[in-house]
Parts: sequence; structure tokens; C-alpha cells
Amino acid sequence: MGELVFVGLGLGDRGISLAGLDAIKASDTTFFERYTSPPSPTLVRDLEAASGKAVSVVAREYVEDGKAILEMASASKVVLAVQGDPMIATTHNDLRVRAASRGIRTSVIHGATIPAAAASESGLHYYKFGGTITFTRESASHHHDVYQRVHRNLLEGQHTLLLLEYDVEKGEGVEPGFVFERLLDAEKNFKRGVLSEGTLALVLGRVGMRDEAVVGGLMGSLRERSFGPPPHCVIVPGRLHFTEEEALSAILRLDKKEIVDNSAGVKRTAQVLIPRYVEKAKRALEQAREGLKGKHKDLLENAELYLKDSENFLANDQDELAMLSVGYAEGLIDALSYTGEVKLTW
Repeated sequence: MGELVFVGLGLGDRGISLAGLDAIKASDTTFFERYTSPPSPTLVRDLEAASGKAVSVVAREYVEDGKAILEMASASKVVLAVQGDPMIATTHNDLRVRAASRGIRTSVIHGATIPAAAASESGLHYYKFGGTITFTRESASHHHDVYQRVHRNLLEGQHTLLLLEYDVEKGEGVEPGFVFERLLDAEKNFKRGVLSEGTLALVLGRVGMRDEAVVGGLMGSLRERSFGPPPHCVIVPGRLHFTEEEALSAILRLDKKEIVDNSAGVKRTAQVLIPRYVEKAKRALEQAREGLKGKHKDLLENAELYLKDSENFLANDQDELAMLSVGYAEGLIDALSYTGEVKLTW
């Protein structure tokens, strides 16, 4: 009976576990896929020397197609070795599901991976990380999505790990400075008060490699620095436990002035937008009162009550009701324009 074994090679060029090495030794065929991280020039040669087996390098497209791998695994033991942990990538999970659906036995030998290593290297608590997202070179709309993810995490006091895209074929990776520039541009666009040049950020470069580096500081100073060759990842910390503050000070040698609570003062989107809408509606309401000179008193009173409801709902964290209430008020006030009795400027 055949078998497909996914082996995580961990981080760097010597991160494979003994169990992973034994699996390669016992395989009939071993593939190595490199996709999101630059492997050591000697990694394949070292694996072959340690295992005594030939290791074939394959592209991501070969794994995504998967037909040849599944065909071999149906009658022999096949190993697919990848850097990090195999099941972090949805492509590998899809291949495993396809194999299991065909009755092929599968197993996973896990390896160290960046989400866990980022916490270990930085001294931040792993359980306090929120959703992770990849930062690519794509359009500004994607960078806005990253900004929104950071925003959501900070509202919960959580840390955000940004995985910076790396192109294996071109040997190029997204630079941390580019990330900071785009996130600060997104702040200028959304004006949510999420990020600034005084936001604490960490840059982790080449984790697991001999020349790894972990640097922290405020975005304003980090955006101009060079962090060496890729791959990189960036952490935007949220609310810090005192032991995390101690770790940042001791491990990264950060000054106390740089160890800031990025979650402090971060507002929900409704907290930013609804007060603007309410003030705008109040000005229009006052215009209507002056122009109508006592007419439609009940309608104007209802609009005012809706605005008060909106403010109360917002104060009690009932954002949806707050938005509905200000919308009702705006609708009533705007309806007066259609009577022709008053002209409003919003």
C-alpha cells in the first residue's frame, strides 16, 4: 500500500527533525518544494547526504497539479518535503485531502514555522497573536485589507504577524520599509488613528538562518532602515503584558520610550464615523428649524431623538443600532428638502 508523507524541514538549513529524516530515508521517492522562502544553496545536497536518498526539487505548480505525486503515492512511499510546517500552506492540505479521498495513507511530520518562531524570537506571547496576513506587492486595496486586519487585532489588544511575500523564482522579497510606507499611506486614507510613525513594530529577518536578525522600534525610524536580504516578517504588537515589555527591553534592547501600547486609543470604525455623521445631521437639523419656522415640529423632534439614540447606542458599544439611528435621522431631515419648503446644505 502506498503512502504520502508531508515532512516539514523547519526553519533555516538544519531544521529537519529526526522523524523527518527517518521518513526520507524510508521513502521510495522524495520531492522538495521551495516556494515562500529561499533555501540554503546546500540544503538539497545536505538532505541527500544525510538520508542516502535522491531528492527532486519541484515547483509549486507541480504540487498544485499533484497528479504525478498521487499516482506514485498510490503504490509507493512518497515524501513531500517543504520548509517550515507543511500544513501552513493550503496547497498541501488540498493534496492531502485528495490523497485521502483516493485511499492513500497520509501522515504529517511537523516542523518549526514562522508563526511560532516569531513569538519565540520576539518574546511576545504566542496566544496573544491575532489573525496573520501576507503582505504582497499587490494594489493599494490589498494593503488596505492588511491595515484593516491590524485594526481589528489592535481593537482586541492582539499582535499582528505580517508575512512578507517572497518570490523564489526572482529571488526578491517585499521590503519592511515598503510595508511601513504603505500602511502609513492607508492611515492617511482611512484616518482611523490605527497607525502612526510612533507605532511600535518589529522586523524579523531570515529567522532560523545563521544571519537572522530581530529589530524593533517605532515605524517612523524603521521605515528608512535596511534589514538585509529576505525573507522578512513584521510584527505590529498590540497590548503588552509586563513580561512582554521586559522581553522587548532585554532581548531587543528597546528603550522604554519605544515600548508603547499600540492598542491604547485605537477606536472602532463606528467611533470614528458616527460622531461625524451625527454632527453633520445636527447642523442640517438646525438649518431646517430656522428655515421652517415652527412647521413640521414633530418630524424635527423625531429626527433629534434618533440622533440622541445614535449617540447613546454608540456609547454602549451597539454600533449597528447607532448607525441605523443616525441613518433614520438623516432620512427624516433629508425628506424635508423634497417638500421645497427648505433648502439644506449637508
